[in-house]
Amino acid sequence: MALGVTLYYQGKLEPALAQFQRGFGLFDPNMHFPDWPGSHPGVQCQFYLTLISWMLGYPDRSLDELRAAVKSAETLGHPLTLAQTLSQGAAFVHIFRREPPAAVECAGRALRICEEHRIAQLHAYALCASGWALAASGESEEGLAQIVQGVHHHGIGVLQHMLLALQADAQLATGKPEAALSSVAAGLEAVEKMGGAPLEAELHRLRGEALLAGAGPPSEAETAIENGIDVARRQNAKSWELRCAMSLARLRRQQGRPQEAAALLAPIYAWFTEGFDTADLKEAKALLDKLTEPAIAAEG
Repeated sequence: MALGVTLYYQGKLEPALAQFQRGFGLFDPNMHFPDWPGSHPGVQCQFYLTLISWMLGYPDRSLDELRAAVKSAETLGHPLTLAQTLSQGAAFVHIFRREPPAAVECAGRALRICEEHRIAQLHAYALCASGWALAASGESEEGLAQIVQGVHHHGIGVLQHMLLALQADAQLATGKPEAALSSVAAGLEAVEKMGGAPLEAELHRLRGEALLAGAGPPSEAETAIENGIDVARRQNAKSWELRCAMSLARLRRQQGRPQEAAALLAPIYAWFTEGFDTADLKEAKALLDKLTEPAIAAEG
């Protein structure tokens, strides 16, 4: 499992997936370790699988795996395992799927467990996840304040770049592109030190969105989003590639280049075979329809 964690936080998603699958096969998630000082290794393998499945482009499979992981953690009755599964696994899957109510529910459960059992090391993750959900639900300032607090308490670590991505996203939602750009810069600096990361592509995309929102020239924004697409393709992270492609396609449309935008977005959207009820795929479909309307009208 340790090798899988290392590979995951370097952004080597498919090798990490293989390690977690192998690790899960070696552990019985129903085996109880009442005095175990850490989270149950079998359940850890389960919740990492859910995160990777979403990134690789399987949002429905990810959700099924998530439900199984949470059930395993609940069955164990081990507070640390459940808190980690909820804060680092479930909440983040729902954040990736852009489902604020489910994210805040998971984060809230994790916070209560952390507070009841004094699990300080997971409190920051749950706080940031809860803050993102609040910001995404319209309570931007309160949500951002929670994320800032969580990032401060977390400090340096392998999840730092993920929390900074949440912070940048919330800062963009509150109309603070310069602050978002600063958060992204810190996140990318952390990524460089790790030699890659699972949210590296998203950080590049957020940098582009911050620049487009007024923090810098559009030409730099375009380069940033293209960098995100390159990273996503290198990692075979289809969900991140789709999100980056949408950002670049919107920019191409604003530039009066709808055909280029459609040519960029259509292939990655067509790759997906599931998850069509998720926010990203719905948004991609709506954008594609807008991009192809002029061509359809011309043919008519």
